[in-house]
Formats: sequence, structure tokens, C-alpha cells
Amino acid sequence: MTRAEWIRAMAVGLALIGGAAAPSTSRAHDGPHSHGHDHPGEAPAEAAGPKYPTGLILPPIDGPKPWSDAPHLNHPDRFHIAIMTDRTGGHRPGIWEKGVEKVNLLRPEFVVSVGDLIEGYTEEVPEIERQWEEFLGFIETMEMKFFFVPGNHDLTNPTMHRIWREHFGREWYSFDYKGVHFVAINSEDPQQHLGEEQLAWLEEDLAAHADARWTLLFLHKPLWTYAEREMAAGNPDPTNWKRVEAMLGDRPHTVFAGHVHHYVQYDRNGMNYYHLATTGGGSQLRGVPYGEFDHVTWLTMEPDGPRVSHLLLDGVLAPDTVTEKGIARFREFLTDASVQVAPILITEGEGLDEGRIDVRLANDFDVPVTVSGRIEGLPLRGLTVDPASLELTAEPGEAAELSVRVAFGEPIPFEALAGTVFTATITGEAAEGEAPLKAEQAVPVVIDRGYTISPADHDVALDGRLDEWESLRNGLPSPPMILGAAESWTGPGDADLSFDLAYDDEMLYLAARVLDEAVVPGEDRLEVLWDPRPMDRRVSDPRFARGGHRFTIPAPAPNGDEASDALEVGRRRDGPTIEGARAASRQIEGGYEVELAMPLSALAEAQDGADWSSFQLSVVVSDVDESGAEPARVLWRGTRDVDRSNARFGHFVRRP
Repeated sequence: MTRAEWIRAMAVGLALIGGAAAPSTSRAHDGPHSHGHDHPGEAPAEAAGPKYPTGLILPPIDGPKPWSDAPHLNHPDRFHIAIMTDRTGGHRPGIWEKGVEKVNLLRPEFVVSVGDLIEGYTEEVPEIERQWEEFLGFIETMEMKFFFVPGNHDLTNPTMHRIWREHFGREWYSFDYKGVHFVAINSEDPQQHLGEEQLAWLEEDLAAHADARWTLLFLHKPLWTYAEREMAAGNPDPTNWKRVEAMLGDRPHTVFAGHVHHYVQYDRNGMNYYHLATTGGGSQLRGVPYGEFDHVTWLTMEPDGPRVSHLLLDGVLAPDTVTEKGIARFREFLTDASVQVAPILITEGEGLDEGRIDVRLANDFDVPVTVSGRIEGLPLRGLTVDPASLELTAEPGEAAELSVRVAFGEPIPFEALAGTVFTATITGEAAEGEAPLKAEQAVPVVIDRGYTISPADHDVALDGRLDEWESLRNGLPSPPMILGAAESWTGPGDADLSFDLAYDDEMLYLAARVLDEAVVPGEDRLEVLWDPRPMDRRVSDPRFARGGHRFTIPAPAPNGDEASDALEVGRRRDGPTIEGARAASRQIEGGYEVELAMPLSALAEAQDGADWSSFQLSVVVSDVDESGAEPARVLWRGTRDVDRSNARFGHFVRRP
């Protein structure tokens, strides 16, 4: 396409989509005004300079286009406003100010309130003035126009009515913007009531603006609920709200109120009425299902009426919420301030009746760090936890420890303890010019059986013969977990497993016997999943790929006295294939036997050269009944995510 053709195409696009910019002939009312609306705002003078197209100009493309067919939302009657609700009635310091910060980020055309801006409830003039001075200081930081609406905390008594009028003039007023009529009324006239003077004004005001494309009405108390409650009891309406509804009639309108500190949307005669939650007022903040949250209401006025949404304050973020420098320091904080929970590994019995959970805070960060939290997820059968909650503080370069005693009325099986966690909040003291650092963590608490492992009491020949192994102490549970073609596993006679472990100065040995009535060489196989990382690392990050090794020994073919040395060694994602591992396997009557040697150097490397004390391991038998079939994978321990997570692997503990 030539430049001339492109310019012509742009002109066509402009004509079809938006048209050229034209000088505005309308004037927007700027600020509140009432009755005859005798104070219209002045339209800004047109800036000199070139005119630019206002439409969306899309290049002509034949065939499919990289945009959707939905309309471009650029209607000239569309606009956005924010509505802020109760600040007081048990205000929580800082929340309203946060709301102002968020509104400044959102850039509405203006902001409307629904009252309760100060605490009030006093006739002491200096105190009332102090409260208004404080609030007006908040408004000075708002970067767009703010419309005041009075609440019961703002107009508690005649003195406060007088001061309101001195500061703000009218207690009820209206204004217009882009064909929408805004009405602010006073629900405290005198209290939970609309007086005759206000009603007369409202009737005249609404009649004068009967042609408004929509009417938005703002007041503090949701008077419709009070009126309906009284009328349901057979009493007359004490609020005069029903007279307001009659004045509104069938004109398109929406009503916003506050006061009750929880959010509800109502439908009245096909119109939406809202009482809003809080922007800092007293609240239990139990969450969205209760309607208890701090928010700013966002109203988008469309040609066919308003679209209303509610923005939780914590969900509106400034662009510098996370900076390169800030995220680097936070990551350093997460690395250098660590919470460790020592495991409870029980080598005798099948459960826990009493134990001690040791929690340690290690602070290698540059400011003091505090951790607080609770042990959660324990069964409640006669449970005692002492202390119930804990707090530790460590100075830079130091550590702090605390023990938690756990006792039950009866022994609890290990399976019931698998969900135990220490829920912790870690807080770093604020450095100069910075905000405090805070992180939430759920640290798993390992309470499990410990499988002891001892030095080998014989030289391991690694010949696939298990004669020198006195016993194989570990066997499949009943029933085991089966993955894959679970229906093909018919029981222990189909594929059964027993195994044991030992070590010498150089190697960790595993001996296993698989009983299988129909061995399929090369397709039946034994998998050994080994996570040699330190306890705290493998518990806090159970992803097997982070540090685990997989050894796969295919079932051997019948070969007399000759042993097969076939071994497949899985590659770690973040490290090389383990060197020096060896295997030997032999087919026996009714199955096959395996010996596997894993170098202790890999264990020492994974534990940063420390003298090792434990590791995690599981064994999986893959069994097929005929060549080419999908295998049934029979797990000694683990979960359905056994290939990716060490969860429920056995903990093997070096015997002292």
C-alpha cells in the first residue's frame, strides 16, 4: 500500500468510525446547585492548536482481523464516578485515606459520598471543628471534585447542623452532568426523616428535570427499609420515603445509601437501590458473603443506565506497589528469614499420643524479624496444645526457638496427622524509609513413622542374590494405592513387594523382592524414588524434581546364574545425572530380586556436605500381565502425584 493509499484509507476509517473532532457546544455544570440551578459551571476555553481525530481508526485488512467485533466503548454520554461510603461510626484510622489514594489512581470524573464523614455526636464546637478540619485535610489530597452528603454522625444535633451550613451551605441539593440528574438529600431532617421543606424542594426539583436520562439519588440512611418495616407492622411511614418514591415514579433512577455498614443490593419497582458497606467505618470485615468489606463503588454511566461495581481497597494497586528494588529486598527477606519445624518421626508403634514440636526462627536478614502463628490441622480427640499460639523474635544474625507440647487422649494414626501445619506470619521490622515486610507461610509439620536404617552387617556383593540379607522389613500396605491400570492388579499374588535398606562408607543399598506370577521381562519394573535433600528443604518444597533421583530396574529375563545390570537413572532438573549408581537383578521362581547401590556422595552433596541423618524414599512396582499392556503401578508409599511430589514418601532415619 502506497502512502497516498494509506492516507485515503485512514480518512475512510475516520468517516466510518468516529468522525473528526468538532468544537464542543455544551457546558457542564460544575459543582452543586439547587432549586433553579442558577450557578452553572463555565465550560473551559478551547485550547488553540491542531485538531486530532477522535474516532478509533483501524487499518483496512482483507480477511481475518486481529481484533474482535465488539463495539469500541467511546460513547460521548459515558462517564465514570466513584462513591465513597461510611468513614465513621467506629472509624478505623487510615482506611478512608487509603480510599482517597485509590480513587486518585482510578481517576473518576468526580466523587460522591453517602455521609458519616466525621464521628460527631458532640455539641462541643472546638471538637466538631477539629473533626471537620481533619476530614477536609483528607479531601485536600483528592485530585477531583468531591460532593458532600450528610449522615447522622455529621448532623447529630442543632449545633452540628449549624456548623454544616457554615461550611457547606445546603443540606440537600442537585446538579446535572451529561444528561444525568444527581440529587443529594438529607435523611436527618430531623432524624431518620425527610421534612416538609426538603420534600417540597425535591418535588419541584424532580419536576424541573423530568427529562433527565437518569436520576441518581444519594442519601445516608436507607430510608426505604425503615419505611417498609413500619408499614409491614401496620404503621404509617414515619420517614416520608414513600412520598419520595411517588415523586420518582417510573423515571429511570438508582438510589445509594450507607449507614448500615454492610452491603446489599435491592430491587424496588425494577430499579436498583443499594446500601453500601464501609470505607473505614466500624465493621467485623467478615468478607463478601456477609457484605462486610471496605470498598469504593465505581459507577459507569452508559446510555441505557448505570453499571455499578465495587472495588475492594486492597484490590486497587498503585503502579509502584512492587518495584525492582522492593521485590529484590522482599525475596531476600523470604530467603534470609526462615521458619523451620523439626519433624516428629516415631520408630515404634503406629501413631502418636504425645510429642514435642520444635519451631525455630533463623534470621539472617538485616532487621529484627518476628514470627507468630499456631499449630493447626491436628485431630481434636482429647487434643492439648501448649502453648496454643506462639511468637518468636530474632535479631539480625540470631535464631530463636520454642517448643510446643502436643498430647492426645488416645494414640492417633499417622494418616490422621498428615495435614498438620504451622501457619505463620513473618514480619520484618521496617527499615528507614521503607514499609515493614510481611509474609504468610504454612509450614508442614511432619508427624510420621520413621523407618530406621542401619549400617550393613555384611559385605554387599551386588549380585542380585538376597541370601545375605536377613530380612526385608518393609512391605506393601493393605490395600496399596494403585495408579494406571488399577483394574489389572488382582492382589499380592499378582505383584507383591518387600524391601530393606542398609549403608556402608560409600553406598546406600536397597534390596527388593518382587513376587509376580507372570514376569514380563523389560516391561515389569521396579522404580525407586529417592529424595536426599535435608529435611527442612524437602518438607518446605516437596517437588520431587527439585532434588529427587529416580532409579528404574527392568525385570530381568531368565538367565540362570547371570544377573542383569540394567539400570535407568532419571536426570534431576537442576543437576547432572547421578554418577556411580549400580544395580543387579535376577529372575527367581515366582518373581525377581533386585539390589541397587546409590552413592552416599550424592546424599552428602544434596545435604551441603553435612553428616546426613535422614532422607525420603518410596518404591513403586510397575506390573503388566502381558506384553504391551498398560502397567498397574503399585505404590509402597506416596500419593497420586508420586512422580512430582515426595508427599507421603517414607522417612528413613539413620540409627544413631
